[in-house]
Amino acid sequence: MAIKKVLSDKYNVRQARMEDLPQIHQLEQRKSLHYHGVLGFTLDRLRNEYELPGFDIEKSVHLMEDQEGKLVALVEVWDESNLPVHPYISLTVSPDLENQGLESYLLDWAEKRSLQVLDRVDPELRVAMRSHSDHAIESSGNAKLAVGMKHIRHGFRMRIEMEGPPPKPVWPDEISMRLFDPEKDTYAVYEVDDEVFRDHFGYIKELPEEGYKKFQHHMTGDDSYDPSLWFLAMDGEEIIGICLCRKYGAEDKDAGYISSLGVKRPWRRRGISLALLQHAFGEFYQRGKRKVDLEVDAASLTGATDLYLKAGMFVLRQFDMYEKELRPGKNVSVTSLEPSE
Repeated sequence: MAIKKVLSDKYNVRQARMEDLPQIHQLEQRKSLHYHGVLGFTLDRLRNEYELPGFDIEKSVHLMEDQEGKLVALVEVWDESNLPVHPYISLTVSPDLENQGLESYLLDWAEKRSLQVLDRVDPELRVAMRSHSDHAIESSGNAKLAVGMKHIRHGFRMRIEMEGPPPKPVWPDEISMRLFDPEKDTYAVYEVDDEVFRDHFGYIKELPEEGYKKFQHHMTGDDSYDPSLWFLAMDGEEIIGICLCRKYGAEDKDAGYISSLGVKRPWRRRGISLALLQHAFGEFYQRGKRKVDLEVDAASLTGATDLYLKAGMFVLRQFDMYEKELRPGKNVSVTSLEPSE
């Protein structure tokens, strides 16, 4: 059955508004419970995401409702970057309505919406929309392949389950650890976070003022933020590594979450990342958390996946990345580990 007929007979579509957040949250929870048995992210976390500077829900979130007004599917287009060469697509369809053409309609809308970035990007630059799909949700990946997207990479959500206290960290000589001070450290931590993630696949440099604003909003703007869970590796007075944790992550409130872990290039391969990781595990254990999660590129350019396996973590979920080129040109995002300057 053609999607236009499906829509005219059964569904209505419209742009989202902030007052739709409770319905959007309920749909996301239904999906998470169906596939993984957990509620997923909180309403506060969703609200914080949609309030990200530069993101406009009324232009970038497309809803599909049944004839009774119940939300059954949606798609989001994230192109708020000051250099939006990779508009990011997030697709959600109610589990009982998968593989009925809703995905193709929403992805078509998302592609047309993504094309709007072409006027904001230097015509010599390559533009490609990207999207992740939970590997367990076959309908999502199949729909993306059907509209011409290509599977280019995958990532993992990894977890450690601690039956007893984790190993205590061993710090290299002259390296120490201290807690984050939100009164004086926030911008310096943002700079370290930005520096270490220059070696991450897909990284695109943002204007510092814009990047800092988004970092603050994303990292500190919802109820999972706890500054006492931000750990800094120090060489004298210089912050050379970070482990920025949340009370819980996007999926499971019973699990602690590591949002950002990294060490500056000159200090790598000395065991500092492992020490930061083990310190975080120990802190969560003392707080009664027996599970800790994080997300990683499966083919991490810095070898992070191997580090997490060494630390006792295992793969909990797989997320597949898809891409569709909207315009050829020069690629300005990171695809390989460049030599140190």
